[in-house]
Amino acid sequence: MTATNRSRYTDYFILAFVTLVWGLSWPVTVVGLKYCDPLLLASLRCLLGGVALALWRARSTKKESFDRKAVAVSAVVGIFWVGVPTALCVWALQYISGGLGAILQSTVPFFVAIVSHFYLKENQLDAAKISGLLIGFLGIIILFSDDQLNAKGLLAIFGGTAVVISSVSNGFAQGISRKHFKGSDQVGFNMYMQLFGGAVILPFAFLRGAPKFVFSTELTLVLLFLSIFATAIPFTLYFELFRRVDIVVLSMLAYVIPVVAVAVGIVWLDERLTPTDIAGATLVLLGVLLATQYSYIRAKFLNSTASPADKEIA
Repeated sequence: MTATNRSRYTDYFILAFVTLVWGLSWPVTVVGLKYCDPLLLASLRCLLGGVALALWRARSTKKESFDRKAVAVSAVVGIFWVGVPTALCVWALQYISGGLGAILQSTVPFFVAIVSHFYLKENQLDAAKISGLLIGFLGIIILFSDDQLNAKGLLAIFGGTAVVISSVSNGFAQGISRKHFKGSDQVGFNMYMQLFGGAVILPFAFLRGAPKFVFSTELTLVLLFLSIFATAIPFTLYFELFRRVDIVVLSMLAYVIPVVAVAVGIVWLDERLTPTDIAGATLVLLGVLLATQYSYIRAKFLNSTASPADKEIA
């Protein structure tokens, strides 16, 4: 196996792991909400994840010193990638359905593509990626079409708008991170990002008084999973890919995560598998494959059909 193929398979493994744990975080969060206020749970997830990263980083010999600019970048990214989107989405889900929220939140790759093209000046958009984005988004719509998507009233409009704003915030933060963080200490950057993000969310949990928090063994296990396995570890691995992988392609994890969440719900929570679920998941995976693998497959095909003389020239 060549070094290139080994690196490629490593990237696939990281993507699979990140997708799995972020997909699992949805049903695990549902369990945690029995004992804890949503915003407090989200804040604790980030803060505890940041603390875990700080403890890990303290033992590392490869940590870098962060100057004011690096800390400022991590603060902006943490606030707009973690803090603002989480607070807005949790607030919005009081007034709109989960299905509508999932569809609106899946607009993240579109805003990442816009930021990548106009702000980063990276030539990321081609026919395959645009087609993959659209097919994947169509799959998300179909996947959640069985849910009650109707939302009525002014607060529902505000709720839907809040989710879209969270997607814009997410895309903006990814662009800021891509352009301004040039270091190699992903653990340190992720640590600051989670701590700033969690700190921004925390005050909102107390807007209506003391938030619900019922200590239990189950809640402890939920917090351990969410903070370490669904935050500290996957975000650090994600940033390892983020430095060198197509940012638009990477953002399409937002399409696959709901598919994993639905699959986990079927296996773990005994939810029903419907033809709509199958059709939506198939379109999501087709869109992701088109956007991520078209160039690779095309290059392989052209190489296999080229004549020996052409290969010698190449």
